[in-house]
Order: sequence, then structure tokens, then C-alpha cells
Amino acid sequence: MIDDNRMQLQLDKHTSQISKLFSKIDDTNSKIQKIFNMLNQIRYFLLGGFAYFLASEVGVFNVLRLVA
Repeated sequence: MIDDNRMQLQLDKHTSQISKLFSKIDDTNSKIQKIFNMLNQIRYFLLGGFAYFLASEVGVFNVLRLVA
């Protein structure tokens, strides 16, 4: 009887610990997603800057001025 109570208490403790760990996993996943989104923004910012530089050096803007 005492062993059953002790086992039930340990089971309850483990259950609460597992739920806390899953909660931390969800928090970590959301933080990783935010970092991923920030890195994507930086990547597209750099690609846009490179495209602008390339277009200005090649002279695409001059061609666009002639067309417009």
C-alpha cells in the first residue's frame, strides 16, 4: 500500500516534469523561429542591396531612364 502511494507520487512528479519540458521545447521552438525570420530579413536586405549595386554599376537605371 505504501509502495503504491510512493509510486503514484513519483508518477505524478514525472508527469509534471515532462509537461514542463514540453513547454520549454515549445518556447525554444518559437525563439528559433523568430531567429530564422530575422536571418531571412537580413538575407533579403543584403540581396536587395547587391541587386541595387549591380543594377547601378551595369547601368540598368540608365536604360530605364531612356525607356521611361
